[in-house]
Amino acid sequence: MNAVSGSGAEPSRAFLGAAYVFGWLVGLALGFYGVFLVPVGPRPGGVLLSVGVAFALAGNAAAALLVRWFTGTRLGAMIVAAGWIPVVLCFGVARPEGDLLLTADTAGYLFLLVGAIVPVVVAMLGPPRRGLSATLATGSPGSVSAPHPDQRPSEQGLEQPPERRRPGR
Repeated sequence: MNAVSGSGAEPSRAFLGAAYVFGWLVGLALGFYGVFLVPVGPRPGGVLLSVGVAFALAGNAAAALLVRWFTGTRLGAMIVAAGWIPVVLCFGVARPEGDLLLTADTAGYLFLLVGAIVPVVVAMLGPPRRGLSATLATGSPGSVSAPHPDQRPSEQGLEQPPERRRPGR
């Protein structure tokens, strides 16, 4: 089903390519801004409630859902993480001058965990509309799924090959 028109037609390759690039760029932007927002937030009772963690949770979930809706595939949700993770890891490394943007504290670790797990959860929610996973799940014609090993060839819809006899037997 096409995410834009609502018809049963498949989306064009250009649309899918643009959706994947969009998801990757949104992942880059979410990672970049999220790292700077990790130390920001209210501190009730001296405990930081990080805006960056909330940003990773809401932003990565919304972006992954949107790109999955555009593409109809699980890869659509994961492409956000493909843009997010490299940026966050680059900012988590200390520079020779000692500068560090993503600190090794509870908020930093929660930001890494939440931001990396949310696209995976979105990818696993519900069956995909298109792609290899959708084909395997529906068992539609042309699917690549193998028959159950306990089935005999006649139960699998396959004809048994004729027995070949060797000469002299």
